[in-house]
Amino acid sequence: MSPDATLPPGLRPGGRFEMWQPSAVRYVVADVDGTLVGPAALATPAVVAAVARAETAGIRFGYATGRMRDGVDDLHRQLGAAGPHILHNGAEVRAEGRTIASWSLGPGDIGTLLDLAAADEDTFVEIYGTSGFHVSSWDERGRAHWDLMGAEPLGLVEGTEQFSDSPIPKATFITFTDEAHRRLLAGLARLDAEISTATSPRIPGTRFTNVNRPGATKGSALVAATDHLGVSPDEVAAIGDAANDASMFAVAGTAIAMAQAEPEIREAAHLVTRSVDEDGVAAALDALIAVRALA
Repeated sequence: MSPDATLPPGLRPGGRFEMWQPSAVRYVVADVDGTLVGPAALATPAVVAAVARAETAGIRFGYATGRMRDGVDDLHRQLGAAGPHILHNGAEVRAEGRTIASWSLGPGDIGTLLDLAAADEDTFVEIYGTSGFHVSSWDERGRAHWDLMGAEPLGLVEGTEQFSDSPIPKATFITFTDEAHRRLLAGLARLDAEISTATSPRIPGTRFTNVNRPGATKGSALVAATDHLGVSPDEVAAIGDAANDASMFAVAGTAIAMAQAEPEIREAAHLVTRSVDEDGVAAALDALIAVRALA
């Protein structure tokens, strides 16, 4: 199938369509919030069925999320997908029930992040371990996020020393005003770290700014996942809707943006599928199955 051929139903050209080289995809990774999951807590039956069809057709399926393991337990069970799966915005890659790659922030990083949170009453930060998280302040405005993940904070951060013996894959700032978000980004710009902002359709208007160790992105995690599977980037498809998915788009041979994604994300993709409310992941997976059958 050539790039200028008629696309399968549910797909249209993205900004990098002319660079797309269709091939038989062997591994698909999809973002969670705004991609696999919309306003509901779990994927729709149509998406679950499409994941099953893809795996039956010989395509491995995994999710890529800013959430921790505990925050995707229900979705993990619902999909029953083999993975590899990407967690903590790229700081952990898991397959067959074990961690195959990870990146951790250091105690010095945590101290700087806590100072930024303390300087603004409309900002707080969550500090994550491999399972569970602590918060810089017990701000009830963050409860919608805790409900989304299905987990309460383990407690308040008492000092950087409490993290000295544990890996810290990620920190997530939550800002409650536009001005607080701008101040946060200005402060984070001085750090040597991976910074990305994401949203969730389940919490409209709230922005989550993730901080990871330098080099820890969904894209670098995807490289680790493909190495684990022994597949080439040309045999990988990535589906997403937000700025933190762009690093996956840069790696995958087939990059697919959701229809409701911001223009710059659709421009970074080879293809655009339907919106999350229209089961865009299902349409994309069925299209990839069709392309695989023709390859």
